[in-house]
Amino acid sequence: MYEPVAESDFRKKIKNGIPEGGPHAYFFYGEEDYLKRSAVAAAKEAIVSDPFDLTEIGAASYTPEGLVASLGVPPLFSDHRLVVLTLSLADLRPGEISDLCEAVSECTPDFPSVLLLDLPSSGFDAGTAKRPSALFKKLAEAAVPVRFDRITGARLNGWVGRHYSEHGVLAPAGVCAFTVSYCGNEMFRLASETDKISCYVLSQGRNAVTEEDVKTAGCPSGEFDAFALANAVTGGDRRLALDILAFLKSRREDPVKIMSDIIRVFCDMSAVNTCRKAGMDSRQISEATSIKPYPLSRYTAAIDSMRDPDRTLSRALALTAGADGGVKGYGRDYLPIEMLICSL
Repeated sequence: MYEPVAESDFRKKIKNGIPEGGPHAYFFYGEEDYLKRSAVAAAKEAIVSDPFDLTEIGAASYTPEGLVASLGVPPLFSDHRLVVLTLSLADLRPGEISDLCEAVSECTPDFPSVLLLDLPSSGFDAGTAKRPSALFKKLAEAAVPVRFDRITGARLNGWVGRHYSEHGVLAPAGVCAFTVSYCGNEMFRLASETDKISCYVLSQGRNAVTEEDVKTAGCPSGEFDAFALANAVTGGDRRLALDILAFLKSRREDPVKIMSDIIRVFCDMSAVNTCRKAGMDSRQISEATSIKPYPLSRYTAAIDSMRDPDRTLSRALALTAGADGGVKGYGRDYLPIEMLICSL
């Protein structure tokens, strides 16, 4: 059985590529899903020289046979092919988990691929360091466990401050700490919240964040902002969208409500896009649509980031309408939302 390694050790290991003769399969576990996402991005940069040598598999397209087939494809322009499988084990039956472990075990050091199995925190019980779960031990026979602990305290506050700076605003240490206490300590949620709060502050003609700004533009811990999910989908950030959906699943949010919120955001975006094409300014759009200035600024920024807003929003609305029917027809299941995210 492979011994667990820390996230920082994994990053050091793959910085210069995967050494010959070393393990080629890793599984990510632990509480902090955002850091897993960041580590996947680091692995892509270190291992993949060309997009042709990257295969990403989600719940909607995963099969054990398909995974093994992907692992066996030789790289074209890189030393190794990178296969990233994002899967919640909570969605699999015991027999399917055994099939997964068997497929992962195929990725031996002489294989042409490197496998990263990204397990969302909500769907995997690793047990403890002294008493790992039976499933953890089974996976660790085939892949190296990489542990992602939740960061807290001054380190998390500093990370929030850097995110604010990246968006062009300044936040004192006290405001960073308040952001964490108000919005929660999940990093992918904080990344989304600092983005929104920064946008709000800049829209007010300022560049310094206050606690009142956090209360005005941020979502309190335990609440979900539908815009974050819809914006991740339209922005092509499939992984972030799946992270947000995994968070919602862990909170047992009603899939019908999630779908309703997403459709509402896309409808509002489409209305704003139509008004802008008609030559209306922000004040006129706000009056015509009853959308308040702050959410309007967020919709405008999202539309500006789209290469072809008409096509993007039209396709999004068509697909969300189909997913909405699927959610209601599947007995309030999350699968149609996952398929929607993977298809956009």
